[in-house]
Amino acid sequence: MTKLFLSVFLTWGFANMLKPVITLIRDKRINRETIFTNGGMPSGHTSLVASSAVALFLETGLSPYFLTSLVLAFIVIYDALRVRTLIGSQARILNRLLAESGETERLEENVGHTLAEVLVSLALSLVIPILVYSVF
Repeated sequence: MTKLFLSVFLTWGFANMLKPVITLIRDKRINRETIFTNGGMPSGHTSLVASSAVALFLETGLSPYFLTSLVLAFIVIYDALRVRTLIGSQARILNRLLAESGETERLEENVGHTLAEVLVSLALSLVIPILVYSVF
């Protein structure tokens, strides 16, 4: 059980710590807020649920626990790719309308993830638990 928690915590933590590093490389500026924001490379939500599924598979095999975590992972990944991306598009439109009407309040626009951001998270979610289970 310790390996399971360690796998999930390390994967999720590593994914979230990568966000400011990737922002620094891409934008040439430090932005610590990216650790705690939605959206961006890689997806923390995806890394959390996918590493849980992988670790549960390594811990219990093809069990009801693993299958339940797999279903949850699919729901969260679909939400990150489709639902929250649409919410971000709507927020951009609403922000434009709010700015035109003189409002200063803005909605968060970067809430979804691209396929690349999810795929990187899935790769981390596969590699880190396998390393944890093979080392410990």
